[in-house]
Amino acid sequence: MSKLLDKLERISEGSIQPLGFGAAVARTKLTPMLVIASIPAGNNQLPAIAEKAGADALLLTLESLDKESKALSKISQAKFDIPWGVSAETLTSKVLERLIEAGCDFAVFSSAKTPAAVLNEDKIGKVLKLDPSLPDSLARTIHRLQVEAVLLSPASDDEATTLTVHQLMVYERLGGVAGKHLLALMPLSMSSGDLESLWGIGVRGVVVDISAEQPEQRLSEIKEAILKLPTKRRKPREKMRATLPPPSVTSEKTEPDEEEEEEP
Repeated sequence: MSKLLDKLERISEGSIQPLGFGAAVARTKLTPMLVIASIPAGNNQLPAIAEKAGADALLLTLESLDKESKALSKISQAKFDIPWGVSAETLTSKVLERLIEAGCDFAVFSSAKTPAAVLNEDKIGKVLKLDPSLPDSLARTIHRLQVEAVLLSPASDDEATTLTVHQLMVYERLGGVAGKHLLALMPLSMSSGDLESLWGIGVRGVVVDISAEQPEQRLSEIKEAILKLPTKRRKPREKMRATLPPPSVTSEKTEPDEEEEEEP
């Protein structure tokens, strides 16, 4: 099982049981939300910085495996203590095989150009990137696909500097019908104060771009905000149901009988 997805499973349970023998092994609590540091595949310095700053996983943005194979090789040889994955618009089964050999833990991809055969690979975690404009009719099919998580992200033309109510509504709609672990892209313009809103709709991991200046400070602020999140999972929402009045005990007619005309 993917190490990243294993962490998501344990977060959903509320705590983890460390490896070891004996009943004296204490249960270790996880933070309410994972931080996944997004890094250009060609950057050789940011992975170590991200791990030191407390990131739970690394996500390398991949344009071409052939061009960036050396960068992936360095990541593989570095043997980080946290899992790493790649993000690409399209992946093929052959590319996935090479990524698995390099030690890649999970892959993020879109649905438009990715061959369906990729879903059959079970040696790597699969995260589907969702288009905010995806209609409900297609979103409802995601729970039947062989992917373990979905990545929610703002529309490409969205210039909002904070998480808007409309974005939250879109995320809630997609996440509610997907039936998978929820991750969300956290753009540089989004503040750490928006994390509670994301957590409230079920997001348990955020993808943070740290390619800009002061990556350590960025991760530190987000980690600090996550530690302030509520520890209890939100209760399921109660659905509003229309109730009809109970039928009358007596079988009285709602309309009076018409009087019969007397025969002359």
